[in-house]
Formats: sequence, structure tokens, C-alpha cells
Amino acid sequence: MNDQFIIALDEEWVALVQEAKAAGLRIEEIREFLREDHGEE
Repeated sequence: MNDQFIIALDEEWVALVQEAKAAGLRIEEIREFLREDHGEE
């Protein structure tokens, strides 16, 4: 597996979490959302 891809993906997740926090979501709400199955495949 390409380590560069893993790092880029991690940076995307960090950016998404930062945006969610900036929008006023608590970390618990973000975690709950990430654990849910949204049926997107």
C-alpha cells in the first residue's frame, strides 16, 4: 500500500473533523456520525 495515500487520507479526515468542530459539532457527535452506516457505497 502506498504510504503517501494513507497520509493524504488522514489529512482529509483531520480537515473534515476540524470543519465539523468549526460548525459547532461536539467531538462526541462527530464520532457518532462516523460510526453510523449511511448506506453510501
